[in-house]
Amino acid sequence: MDLLSGDIELRSKRELIEKFIKENLPQIDDDDSIIEEFEKYWQEQKVLALAKICEDEQLDRQQFTALIDTYIFSGQEPLREDVIKCLAERPSILQARRIGEKIIGRMKDYVQVFVRGLVA
Repeated sequence: MDLLSGDIELRSKRELIEKFIKENLPQIDDDDSIIEEFEKYWQEQKVLALAKICEDEQLDRQQFTALIDTYIFSGQEPLREDVIKCLAERPSILQARRIGEKIIGRMKDYVQVFVRGLVA
């Protein structure tokens, strides 16, 4: 737990790691399978988190996943217009900026938690 608190990269992942420790670790009998079980858990949580973002923001999952992959590969924040194209319904011009920035923020949080600083 001290490691989770002290490491900047792990702080954003703390809640999920603690959840794994509390809920899954006691059920694992074979110590050699802990890493495999954690990787499985992490992938499940990653899929659930992406689905939640897409559902909450009414995004096309395939397009948004491609946008995330491009962001991870290039390190370049996507253009707001590219984010807006992922939406099921195009917002008004007045709402587009706010919605685009909100989605980009959620995308960056997702990448920070599930991609950066943790090999799983």
